[in-house]
Amino acid sequence: MLLEDDFPLCGVWGRDSLARVMHELERGRHPDYLERRGAFVGTGGSGLIFHRSLLPIVSTILKIHAGIQPVLPVDVLHRPADLIMQDCLSGTDPLCPRRAEVINMHSPATSTRTLPGGNMLITSRLIIDHIGAVASTTPGRTYGRDQWRCGWRHPFHGMNEVEVVVV
Repeated sequence: MLLEDDFPLCGVWGRDSLARVMHELERGRHPDYLERRGAFVGTGGSGLIFHRSLLPIVSTILKIHAGIQPVLPVDVLHRPADLIMQDCLSGTDPLCPRRAEVINMHSPATSTRTLPGGNMLITSRLIIDHIGAVASTTPGRTYGRDQWRCGWRHPFHGMNEVEVVVV
């Protein structure tokens, strides 16, 4: 799980909610595949929970966007690191696996299983506080000090790519 120093858990409620999310992720494990590869319980780059199988992919994508590896194609926009990681978890990044494209490891490589639901879990409410809320990775964007705090509706709530854990 990635956390920045200005994103603390929202007390006991936040800790208990995080435990529920982790329980749901573990419930989705199967011998042949993972139902979901992570969760997002905060905002920005904090509160992102990755299964270890995604880490090499995310690392490579971040290096590509940072210019450490070959340059991106002209039609691919450079994005901040937090958006790259969010897109990978949601399955909207073309280099990251989607939930509907899970390969059965005990069958031929062409065997896939389509799974219903979203790629990642989110909490219905933010369980990580953003005490540095006025800053953003998006140029020119600022927020009020009361925004993106404990209990706020998760910004991904309502997206097809997610499943919601009500907290």
